[in-house]
Amino acid sequence: MGYEEYAALTTFREVIPSSLLAEINAAIDASFGPTPIRVEPRAVGEMLRQVDTFRQLESLVCTTTQRFARKMSQVPLEERPHHVLRCVSQANGDNAHCRHFDSHLLTMLVPLQLADSEAFFNGDLVVYNNDVRRRISTIGNVICKIRHGIHRNLPFEFRKRLTVRDLQRGNCARVNVEPGSVYVFNGFALKHANLHVEEGQRRSLLIHYYDPGFSMGLSKALRFSRKIRDRLQGNMTGMT
Repeated sequence: MGYEEYAALTTFREVIPSSLLAEINAAIDASFGPTPIRVEPRAVGEMLRQVDTFRQLESLVCTTTQRFARKMSQVPLEERPHHVLRCVSQANGDNAHCRHFDSHLLTMLVPLQLADSEAFFNGDLVVYNNDVRRRISTIGNVICKIRHGIHRNLPFEFRKRLTVRDLQRGNCARVNVEPGSVYVFNGFALKHANLHVEEGQRRSLLIHYYDPGFSMGLSKALRFSRKIRDRLQGNMTGMT
């Protein structure tokens, strides 16, 4: 068995109670108010860990992933998880349709709020199940990041058309998530992207674990630059 066998997305239903979701969303609502208060993604993660079911699930998937992460990594693994709180609407939808691999071996996706359910483009996760990385090297990973970086900078309409074409041809599949459930996958092995949002606002917490160190420091530099950008742009959610 190898890390690619954990690429397939696994769903855990009804993990987060609706009362906690309401509390988190109320805090996010305040971050968009006239006197915005920053919501720290790591603090949201700690709120989720107060739920026994989530804490047990996190422990289980982390233990399973560590067995393979330590075998493939040439550097000490970063044990502290990396949290990203995404609030996507029409205002910032141009960042969508950017297919990529994560820098980390394990990703937990926790939907907090869905956008307009009537819209085709509602921010859904898109996974490329037939494009799983089974072999990786530092050079190969860096080249892959450069290639996806070029794709990210293509015009938005062009990226959108590529996603729609891939969906129609069955090259990828959309994942219809539900708030309160948790979605686990190996983002390092499984290529994925998100649709943009036409109406409403979609909110998600992403927690990444175990960077195997195949990026020559490029991943950490990109994450640092995004944090700085978030602060400069007054993003009240962002990443920690």
